[in-house]
Amino acid sequence: MAYDPYVAIYKALLYTVSMTPRVYVPLIIASYVGGILHAVVHTGATSSLSFCGSNEIRHIFCDIPPLLTISCSDTRINELLLFLFVSSIEVVTILIVLISYGFILLAILRMRSAEGRRKVFSSCGSHLARVSIYYGTILFMYVRPSSSYALEQDMVVSIFYTTVIPVLNPII
Repeated sequence: MAYDPYVAIYKALLYTVSMTPRVYVPLIIASYVGGILHAVVHTGATSSLSFCGSNEIRHIFCDIPPLLTISCSDTRINELLLFLFVSSIEVVTILIVLISYGFILLAILRMRSAEGRRKVFSSCGSHLARVSIYYGTILFMYVRPSSSYALEQDMVVSIFYTTVIPVLNPII
């Protein structure tokens, strides 16, 4: 997500040469492997929990924090795994996005055309706003202590990153 706009702006004339299957296929594979590893770890950890009370999850979808709230087992390990995995994924991806946008900013500042700079700032600004909303909601949902878990707030935040962000994609 960060590399494509970087190549499109920083190396605009070389985009088709730079974005070959040799470049984007490993990025896609790494993304899938990371997602599958993340899902397997949390599915395994969650399957070891006991659920003694109601099996009704009061949330808009079955997610890890709402599952942890209805468990009657000790969920500290699950919370730690969630915090560590999400934190590491967030830090790495945010750094990649920031570095990418740093290079894009340098490319924009080197442009001679004021109209070209305005167009690029416009599209990059809206993309960066969307990415910021997405990362902000993810950080709010998963990188916080369970004591601050509030069902109503979390449902609203979940709607943001499952519905609002995808709706913004075609507009941006």
